[in-house]
Amino acid sequence: MRNTVCFVRNRITGYAVSVIACALTLMACTSDGYRYSTEYPCNFTFYANYHPASLLSRVIDNPGLFVWVEVQRKSGVNHLYVHPNNGDGDEDIALTTEIENNRLYYDDMGANGQLIIGCTTFGEGRAYDRQCPYCLENTSTLSHPLVFTGNGQSVTCGKCKREYSLTTGISNDGERLKEYRVQYNGAMLKVHN
Repeated sequence: MRNTVCFVRNRITGYAVSVIACALTLMACTSDGYRYSTEYPCNFTFYANYHPASLLSRVIDNPGLFVWVEVQRKSGVNHLYVHPNNGDGDEDIALTTEIENNRLYYDDMGANGQLIIGCTTFGEGRAYDRQCPYCLENTSTLSHPLVFTGNGQSVTCGKCKREYSLTTGISNDGERLKEYRVQYNGAMLKVHN
């Protein structure tokens, strides 16, 4: 009888371990499991309905268009600086509404407060940290911003010379940009961990 009880207990334990291992494997296989970075806080909100003519209001609906953005506070007003990849001029958007200027917190915008936001040529919204992930990890400094290449569909690092595709977020040697989630409902654009 004792052998039977031990056998049943071992079988149940074996099944439980198998179920747990299978669940962990399935979670590891999801694209969210490795794609989105949580290493640096990111919580950026832009009210497109307040600025309908802005490049940032149109970026998610225009395949191939990417911009890098940063927020600076000048004379008590937040300014959103938008730098496009298509040769159009840079934009300075004064964020003067009560919610944009006083209630939103713009310090959590990735490693160094600058994001690359856009739409792939396949129509998928993407957002990346503007810092080179390889140099960020290997030099422990925040001074390696990525710049758009000539065609605007990739970015490159001035230090390590890696080039990253904005469609995939991956360099030619397999390094992956730090990517954040993008949500856009026509009135509000949100980029977050």
